[in-house]
Amino acid sequence: MIYLIKFVGKGVFMEYRKINLEELDKLRNLYKYENFEEFKKQTINDISNGVKDIFVVEENKNLIGEIAVTYKSDSPNETIKNIRVYLGAFRIHNAYQNKGLGQRLLKYVIEEIEKEGITEFTVGVEDDNENAKHIYEKFDFTEIIDRGEETVKGRTYQYNLLLRKSNTKKLEKLVRKFNLGSKIIKVTQIHGGLSNRMYRVETDQAEYAIKKLNKTLMQNQAEIERIVFAEKVAKIAEVNGISVVRALEFENRIIHKIDEDYYMIFNWNYGSHLQPEDVTDEICNTIGELLAKIHNLNFSKIEAEKSKEMQIRTIDWNSLAKIAKEQNKYYYKDLVENIEILYEINKKTNEALEYAKNNLIISHRDLIKKNIMWNNNIPTVIDWESSGYVNPTVELVQVCWNWANGDVGKFEFEKFGIIVNSYLQNVKNYKKEDMKKLIYANLWEAIEWLEYNLKRSLCIESTYRNEEIELAEEQINYLNHEIKYAMTQIEQVADSLQI
Repeated sequence: MIYLIKFVGKGVFMEYRKINLEELDKLRNLYKYENFEEFKKQTINDISNGVKDIFVVEENKNLIGEIAVTYKSDSPNETIKNIRVYLGAFRIHNAYQNKGLGQRLLKYVIEEIEKEGITEFTVGVEDDNENAKHIYEKFDFTEIIDRGEETVKGRTYQYNLLLRKSNTKKLEKLVRKFNLGSKIIKVTQIHGGLSNRMYRVETDQAEYAIKKLNKTLMQNQAEIERIVFAEKVAKIAEVNGISVVRALEFENRIIHKIDEDYYMIFNWNYGSHLQPEDVTDEICNTIGELLAKIHNLNFSKIEAEKSKEMQIRTIDWNSLAKIAKEQNKYYYKDLVENIEILYEINKKTNEALEYAKNNLIISHRDLIKKNIMWNNNIPTVIDWESSGYVNPTVELVQVCWNWANGDVGKFEFEKFGIIVNSYLQNVKNYKKEDMKKLIYANLWEAIEWLEYNLKRSLCIESTYRNEEIELAEEQINYLNHEIKYAMTQIEQVADSLQI
């Protein structure tokens, strides 16, 4: 159980995991124990007997934080077998405090314990510990279930025992309301999304994927309309024989409000994603055929505003770099080094998008590996949220770029050709276009995504949680390398695509 993530730049990693018994001595760096040997003896016994676990975070193998999880105690307010656990010994090394590290560790621990079916968490927080109270509030530790005091090293602390319940209660309301089952057997959070949260919910009737939508975004009517439109696209695809996962409709709605939260419900898909090494020639042939089938569909019954798609604009990279410097961001130098190439790409993407607007169709627009589930070599298309107008050749190149790219620096042109040939054999009324002009349109999404993550990292336009900033900076690192690589390949791709 190890989770690695980039934290502060090149060569620096944070590792989140359970502590090993033979390294308990490292905990001395976080707390001055009155009798460490007695603590160590008791901890070994507790961990060995399933009474507790200690989760830690390390920076390059240096232990810098811990949280103890207690599964069994004398108080039902603290622990209930298989339902409730107590979180204690929440400590971050002095040198790493006020950097959001504690929140990331707490998030990791909660997510790991939830995988075991635990739905409730308790913490004790002293009355005068405003920083801890603020963190716990962010994680929905809001219900006071007990009050007491504790004496540590001669000092007596007054504290509240706070309870955090998982989303299970609200999910239960959702399940009951739409007769998805009489009870929930298991809830597992599926991680990876930046804005929404996805849960695998097993009831006594079936399994579902339930998406908890970003509450802030749901206040925007345009966002709701975008989701509804995307599901209409998915429905038309399904009616015409394409295997899809789309939102279930109840009461003529696909977005459902429970208390103050918004949800979408999907049947659980038992397929799996493919890794780059799993993409065979046969898979490439299937992908080309699949894209052609989507492009052949008649979407005349639904419309989207073309004006909102493929916007032509120049991103202010210089201003973003200036703010990155002011905030002392580690990626500032890389951004400055790429400024000229980013402006060059931006110019060429604008030219490409202007040309591409002459031929637009409605399609999925995000047919990448993570959005297709496979079961016995049969593809099922998921995540239709990006659906809208796109130039068909631009999307073809995007699909080729993703599926024929085993890894950065390992572009496979033979597979590229297989996808293109399969597509051309199955698509109807294909309009031949100038590939030299269109090829750069595929880079617009990359630089726009880079801009979006830079703004999140720099807290431009809004304030973001530390974990969101961290995810944004991971994307910045990836995109810097990906864009550089794309520029080394783009001319060869264009030459190979004179179709």
